[in-house]
Order: sequence, then structure tokens, then C-alpha cells
Amino acid sequence: MVSHAPTRFRYGRHETFAVRYGWLTKAARHVGSHGELSAALSTADALGLGSKMVQSLQFWAEATGLVEAVDEPGAQDRRRLTALGQIVWESDPFMEYPATWWFIHLSLCQVRGTVWTWFFNTFEERHFDRNACVDAFLRHTREKAQNPATAAVAQKDVACLLSAYAAPTSIEAADPEDGVASPLRELGLVVRHDNVHRFERVRAPARLPSEAFLASASGLAAGLGKNSVSLDEMARLPNGPGRLLCLGFDKLEQAVEAACLNHGALGVRTEVLGAERHLVLPGLTPIDWLRIHYDRLGLTR
Repeated sequence: MVSHAPTRFRYGRHETFAVRYGWLTKAARHVGSHGELSAALSTADALGLGSKMVQSLQFWAEATGLVEAVDEPGAQDRRRLTALGQIVWESDPFMEYPATWWFIHLSLCQVRGTVWTWFFNTFEERHFDRNACVDAFLRHTREKAQNPATAAVAQKDVACLLSAYAAPTSIEAADPEDGVASPLRELGLVVRHDNVHRFERVRAPARLPSEAFLASASGLAAGLGKNSVSLDEMARLPNGPGRLLCLGFDKLEQAVEAACLNHGALGVRTEVLGAERHLVLPGLTPIDWLRIHYDRLGLTR
């Protein structure tokens, strides 16, 4: 039996702020122009944010996979756009299209040792309250982390996650004019029921593009070293679309059918292997699928 070493978790760098409308555009523009994203007063003034918000923006820009440190001699504190950041900046710089946020979500939820990855890959409850979520995360870090969270740290991380994702039932989508709303709420993955102080993970998220589903399925297949994945694997395995995209089995089957219909010409198809139905994939990366989506919308420059 293989024993996995404990993971070192990363807590609290969000400074309790969920990512907000316009933040990542500001980060990408600043990194593209200046090659850095420091918490210096000059950067805060240039971005129109407070110093704590700039520190939070540093976290979000890197955690979402849009910005990375430059790993070169003499490049201390330098930052650049990643491949994901480049294609988003070139095709949807104001991050107005739902697919952009679906791909940002997929990137955010596959970084090991974070509350986001734990929530979408490990936390099993569909209906829960805040305290139950905090307790579950605290238990998980005590079992799996080199550096278990304290109760206060777990509360802050869970609060930030729920603030980012949980849309109240009283509105259909997050309002960009709401200064504290997060665009991740528009994905419809988590609903906040204010009348009973509980949350619900939604099994039928709205406006899920086929390319985002295929990016998740392709990432799972690559991790398994295969060119196809079964519906069962997609439904239950970590980093698969069932977990990351909160798809119940019926919705998963619908997503497979839509993917085959939309991208059969690229080799996306289903076949029965043994007694299981598999989705056969053409070996494209998640970035490839995002580019295909932008091409379909006529956004690629």
C-alpha cells in the first residue's frame, strides 16, 4: 500500500477577501506592463486598492493560475502571465464570458493544500451549515496536513470560500455593481439559503460550456495516463468533472452527450469498454479547450 506524504497547506493569503469583479483584470494588466505585482504603496495606488487588498490580489492572481513567479536568476519578485493568463488576457481581458470563470475555477480547485481543493474534491456534504464545513475542514487538515489549521484559520478560509462561491437564493446572479460580490458566484455551484442559515451544492450548474467539461475530463484522463475515462471515474474521482463541476450522474451524462455533439469532429466520442461507457478524448490540454472555446466565439486574436 502506497503511503502519501502529508501535504503542506496554504492558509489565509487571501486576507479574508474573496476575488472581486475587475481584480484579475487589474492584476493581468499590471503584470503585463510592469512584470511585478508587489504590495508596495505605489502598486496599491496604481491599482486603486488598499494594501491588504493588493496582498489578497497577489494571492488570487497566482491561485487562479493566471500569474506566476519568474523562476530565473536575478528575477526575484518578478511575475509574468501564465499560459492560461496569456490566452485570457488576449481573448477576454475583462473576463466577461462565463467560460473564463469556469476555467479559472478549474485551475483554482486543483492546487494542492488549499480549502478550495478540499471543498470540491473531498468534502462530501451537499447540504451543510458553516460550522459543519469548518469542522470538516479542520478535521481534514489534522489528518492530512503537515501544518494543521487552527480553528480560527479554518473559519477564515471557509468563510472566504463561501463568500466567493455561495450566491444567495434571492438573486439569480452576482451583481457586478456590488463591490464585495465575487464573479465565482455566477457559476451557480453553491447556493446560500439565508432563511435557514445553510448552504447547498448545486448538482446542475448553469451555463457550463462543453469545453470546460472537456478540460476537466481531459485533465483527469491525463492524470490517469489514459486517453479515455469512464463515467464512473468522471463522477467519483478527485479532479474529475463530477466533483469539480458538481455534476450529478444525470447531468454528467448530458454533458458527455453535448461534448460528443459539439466536438465529435475533434475525436470526442463514447465507446463501451468491458461493461463501462467511456468518453474518448483527443489528448488536448485544458488550455487547448479554452482556446477552442474562444475560437468558437470569435474571440481569439
